[in-house]
Amino acid sequence: MAQGEGQSAPGRKSGRFKLIVPCEIKGSKGTSKVPLRDISLDGCRVICSESHAVGDALQLSIGLPAPVQLPAHVRWVDRDASKELFILGCEFAHTPESRKALRDSLQGMASAIDTAAKRVK
Repeated sequence: MAQGEGQSAPGRKSGRFKLIVPCEIKGSKGTSKVPLRDISLDGCRVICSESHAVGDALQLSIGLPAPVQLPAHVRWVDRDASKELFILGCEFAHTPESRKALRDSLQGMASAIDTAAKRVK
């Protein structure tokens, strides 16, 4: 489910899409499957049961309509103590190919959502 497509907060480089999709994180603490909570061309937010340090390098496999593999670094970490979960803010370390793959996938999702919304009206 997506909402707020393409909305950019002050100081943010690109618009953020709020959605929940599966994501696999590979890093120094092994591999885990986690929910991705929002995404932009420049980064994402994921929820996981293990903390990661700011600066940790990760490889993300994001379950968009066309799965996308992205290198990233942890930029910030927050803790939801009530649920014993960690929220990671990640910044992508794009190659030109990974940026294009992500942009194409997000544009495809936005187009599909727009088409579906027009059918509902």
